Amino acid sequence: MTTKPAPARARLKPEERRAQLISIGLRLLTTRPIHEMSIDEVAAEAGISRGLLFHYFPTKRDYYVAVVQAGGRRLLLHAADPEEGTPADRVRGIVDGFVSFVQRRKDNYVAVVRAAAGGDELVLEVFEDNRRALTDRVLHAAEIHAPTPLHRLAVRGWLAMMEEMAISSTGDVILKEDLVDLLVGSLERSLEQFAAVPR
Repeated sequence: MTTKPAPARARLKPEERRAQLISIGLRLLTTRPIHEMSIDEVAAEAGISRGLLFHYFPTKRDYYVAVVQAGGRRLLLHAADPEEGTPADRVRGIVDGFVSFVQRRKDNYVAVVRAAAGGDELVLEVFEDNRRALTDRVLHAAEIHAPTPLHRLAVRGWLAMMEEMAISSTGDVILKEDLVDLLVGSLERSLEQFAAVPR
């Protein structure tokens, strides 16, 4: 009886292999904390050796950071500023993109947030960069061109609320469209109130 030869390992371009490894990491992140993710498991699933994985990511920490960065980039891609319409329309575009992304990929999103809460300085820095980018994006959409520290504080607090409501809300409590309306109105009121606070 003859045995079938093992299938040839797919040869990918370096950028394709990196993307594949990061994609595997994002999926595995939904099942365990990032620092419990096995590099051997990632390599095996990709059909490569552990040594080859470290050719693309010099250390385990570099790999973890790349996975969290990829999760952040995906969020920012979806929570885009439409760059047209009224300030409320533009903020609504960001909110709708954010809420839709989080609700469609809730497990992945929560996993990335949990990874940032793990305390690794580089992972925390990636998470903070995403928060700053979202804060700047919202302020720009709202046409607050010279934001004060109080404006930034208001938006940061509102982003935390938006994140929690996007993660925790369900259709039997509030429909997505109504949640978006609620969040846009909440931001408008917060910015108006903060603008009236004497400095």
